Amino acid sequence: MCSLVKLFKQFPTEQSCIIFLEKIRFKDGVFCAYYGSIKTSKHNTTTLDTRSGRRFQCQDCKKSFSVTVNTIFHRTHLDLRKWFWIISMMINAKKGISACQVARELEIRRPTVWALMHKIRKALATEQGELLRGIFEMDETYLKNNKNDRDDDNDGGSGGHSNKTHTPIIAFKEKNGDLKAFVATDTTSATLSEIIINNIEAGSELHTDEYNAYKFTRKFWKHKSVNHSIEYVSADGIHTNSVEGFWSLLKRGIKGNFHFVTKKYLENYVTEFEFRYNNRENELVFGDVLEKLLLV
Repeated sequence: MCSLVKLFKQFPTEQSCIIFLEKIRFKDGVFCAYYGSIKTSKHNTTTLDTRSGRRFQCQDCKKSFSVTVNTIFHRTHLDLRKWFWIISMMINAKKGISACQVARELEIRRPTVWALMHKIRKALATEQGELLRGIFEMDETYLKNNKNDRDDDNDGGSGGHSNKTHTPIIAFKEKNGDLKAFVATDTTSATLSEIIINNIEAGSELHTDEYNAYKFTRKFWKHKSVNHSIEYVSADGIHTNSVEGFWSLLKRGIKGNFHFVTKKYLENYVTEFEFRYNNRENELVFGDVLEKLLLV
């Protein structure tokens, strides 16, 4: 992780941020941010870029560019140092941090911080990759849809299956691997099967509770379950404790820091919590986040 104290020391100026971004984006050589050409040179002009003074010239399209062109940082009016500070505060807060608190700490308008934080959350989303194979825990929970719904502290129980007024979240976690979470419309067999088919290779092993909607998985996947009305861990070691630990972080974070999240933006928050959970032991996570942002 990268604390604010370390950031203050590592990035004392705007130009130090630019140089760091160049090392990440142009690690294999400078290329044109517009045309993609590698035929570039340092921009020869007496008119310096107001942000950094570091611009390049494309020999093919003849345009000049800086490292932030066509990225989330392009044409932003906020200092890159403050961007870096916001990113650091988001990835270091185990249960998340609100836009109000960040705005107070950095003396930035709350609407500006709120918009930037959502841009960062969207950039953290993982792309669909190859099907995974192995042993997975899988579980589901619910979060309230509107402020008038009752609190969801005790939702879950048997997966919260009887609650029809809350938004369902489904997640699976590979044993000794990463977790993936999805905002869903329901927790029917059809929805669960679509998520599993799109992410987990047939023949893999799934560990769930005894929710009936999981029974279909026995046709294509090895399926083992634990009866939560009796035990948290079965006699042969089957459990969903890792996913349930993620539910605890997600619910406490949303209730304690954000208080309420509308269905429209819920997926962004789930993405943030998923990314932070999967990178909780990653010492290079700050650079990884910047690399993702440079691709947006």
